Amino acid sequence: SVDFREGGGGRHNLHKMCNHLETLCVPYVVRELKIADYVFFVDNKLAPYLIERKSIEDIANSIVDGRWERQQRNMRMAQYVLGGGSARKCHIGYLIEGDTSRQVVHGGKVGRASWGQSEQDVEDAINSLPKLGFFVIRTKSMMGSMQKLAKVAEDVSWRKENGSLDATITYEEFLTTMRGCDKRLGDPPTSPAHQFPAAPIVDQ
Repeated sequence: SVDFREGGGGRHNLHKMCNHLETLCVPYVVRELKIADYVFFVDNKLAPYLIERKSIEDIANSIVDGRWERQQRNMRMAQYVLGGGSARKCHIGYLIEGDTSRQVVHGGKVGRASWGQSEQDVEDAINSLPKLGFFVIRTKSMMGSMQKLAKVAEDVSWRKENGSLDATITYEEFLTTMRGCDKRLGDPPTSPAHQFPAAPIVDQ
């Protein structure tokens, strides 16, 4: 599933993303997603994969307005729910799209000068993600991002076929469980076992 707000929604780049997914033969539906931009289903059950896509400009903006940290906490809570509790056997990660140096505007800031985020600030934020429990895949373009998502979809399908995928709850059951979660489950991981996770696909 693709969040209906992805790429700015239907009036912006969402239709282009969907066209790319169709070209890559990736089945999808567009719906409102409460957690992450992309989730994957096995029949009607939610697979333990959650991906947030961020452009460089959106990272700079979300650091300022608080979404950067808030979304991370929500995804770590979701990882607990989908990943078998404390085992956290759920892939959570960021698909980072674009080149930071190409988003620098007058004054040396990324995106908008009023956001006050330098190129180094944005790169530091990205580089902090693995220790905070997230895999990171970087791409240069929207098409590159959709190609990576297609590979993740292939991995989900492969794991379904060989029986190694644990998908047990529906999206509605997931949301109900999330509402009752202890907010502390979204805290950054302190165990090395949950830091610096590998991506579900090779990032080339």
